[in-house]
Amino acid sequence: MKRHFVLALGLIGVGCFATTSLAQSGHMLTGFGAINESMGGAAVGKAVDATGALHWNPASIGAFRNSEGAFSLQGFRSNTQLSSTVNANSFGAGVPGATLSGETRSDIGIQPIPTMALVCQKAESRWVCGLGAFGIGGFGVDYPADSTNPITTPQPPNGFGFGAIYSSFQMLQVSPTIAYRVTDRLSVGFAPSLNWASLAVSPFSAVGPDDANGDGSASYPSAARSSTSLGYGFQFGVYYERENSWSFGFSYKSTQWLEDFEFNSTNEVGSPRQFDFDLDVPSIASVGVGYSGFESLDLALDARYVDYEHTDGFERTGFDGIGAVRGFNWSSIVVVAAGLQYHLTETTSIRLGYSYNDNPVDRSDTFFNVAAPGIVQHHANVGVSVSPAESVTLSLAYHHGFKNSISGPWYGPSGPIAGTRVKSELETDSITLGLRVRF
Repeated sequence: MKRHFVLALGLIGVGCFATTSLAQSGHMLTGFGAINESMGGAAVGKAVDATGALHWNPASIGAFRNSEGAFSLQGFRSNTQLSSTVNANSFGAGVPGATLSGETRSDIGIQPIPTMALVCQKAESRWVCGLGAFGIGGFGVDYPADSTNPITTPQPPNGFGFGAIYSSFQMLQVSPTIAYRVTDRLSVGFAPSLNWASLAVSPFSAVGPDDANGDGSASYPSAARSSTSLGYGFQFGVYYERENSWSFGFSYKSTQWLEDFEFNSTNEVGSPRQFDFDLDVPSIASVGVGYSGFESLDLALDARYVDYEHTDGFERTGFDGIGAVRGFNWSSIVVVAAGLQYHLTETTSIRLGYSYNDNPVDRSDTFFNVAAPGIVQHHANVGVSVSPAESVTLSLAYHHGFKNSISGPWYGPSGPIAGTRVKSELETDSITLGLRVRF
């Protein structure tokens, strides 16, 4: 029975592998850079700035008539809470002896996320080149061990929970980009993407537990020492502007194939143990439309499909034959992003943005994802830009991801456990500062 408790609670650990503690749409950010963030991330069909254009649609840099560079720094904070309830005798006669219920908060502080973009072109040339460097996602979960919250009590034999949960993830993507103006209104673009990622998590449940000390209670090893991984992918897009101020775009970002994360750890008695985990980033297909026919007003609307269901690390769930957790069981999601930009004066602009996405985590799978609840669905954004000089723009953006919660039962190898409940809550906020220079 104790082994089953550990096997069931091990599902928590695999949740640490996602980037959802800082994530917005599933496990990825909604927008990149101060301007694109304040537009709700909408950029596929409306080229507003270099950062949004390079990340969401490489063809849209063909719409720029000047070279420009941009740098943004986002300070991101997530508010994550985990609660659980276990009725008396849920795990067998006298286990626990009385109903237990508690809540634990994870406070990882403010996380910095940098973004850089550069678009260069020559006069009279149909070719435009660019380079983007994006902090795609990053997370940190730090739930302390808590004797009042059943799910964070120590692992057997000293408890029947999972103990403290720690995780840290960073991912940087660099995208050299080229676009070609087929006509004055039609552009196509392509961008290979190079990725670097770092992952640390403890405990680690994507491998089987061990009982090396022979006490009858198997436990999962730690992977608190981070592992790094390199990866690659690509993106292509099409961008078209009509004479009547309408613009349209399409882009496809492939799966980002990462090398397996490889960890050096130890078992219960300190002997060496090595293991790895395969986690990729899903492909994204996006369409967008923009309109600039109103005086001083720009509008943008995007729709995306994020294919989690066919991505390594996300498509499977449950235990394998040795008690290792196989994956997240996330559903693919649709994302809708909308933004408007209003030019108050020649030097000052304001922006409003909103985005919505499906929840990739089904309520029945709450237990599988308690350390990485990618459950925020509604996002609001506001921003302002001021140009102290003709070629320089300073921008500020604020983002809020509205609190969402899901709850479901604990799971053991044989299915849900009656008389139990696990609940996750997530709310996010960020402030982004940006500098844009045209030349």
